[in-house]
Amino acid sequence: MVYDDGLTRDREGKRTDKTGKRDLAFSRWHRKFLSRRCYAADIDFYEYRWLAGNRLEPKALIEAKRFHVRQWKYIATSNTIAIFTLAKRAGVRFLMVLYEPTEEIKDEKDPPPFKFWVWEPKSVEEIRSYEEERFEEFFKSMSNRQFIELIENL
Repeated sequence: MVYDDGLTRDREGKRTDKTGKRDLAFSRWHRKFLSRRCYAADIDFYEYRWLAGNRLEPKALIEAKRFHVRQWKYIATSNTIAIFTLAKRAGVRFLMVLYEPTEEIKDEKDPPPFKFWVWEPKSVEEIRSYEEERFEEFFKSMSNRQFIELIENL
């Protein structure tokens, strides 16, 4: 089904990015004008599906980071714990995804061969126990095809 709702979409009906850059105005405002007791988490991805009868089904919250950000201070953050907690309360999966583009997206038809590492922690304690030295125990390496299959089958 191709939607005609006036929003920018490609031929398959997928939403397209209009500007190509991230708007950080509200984030800057939040950091500058609210007190230190006001925390906010920027959720990278909220995966959901539309089902028959125009019903929305939440699937997962995903925290995505470039692969070089593997240190504990970037993985086991209060931001990660906050999004994990929200996912559990919402009854959806939480995935931490690290990715490494091996080339830039040039052709919209074939995905470039990204490398993916996926971790689905089961508890806050597990998140806090993360150690970069034991990276392979936490994160599972996935090919493009494997990662696409994971997301498509949530």
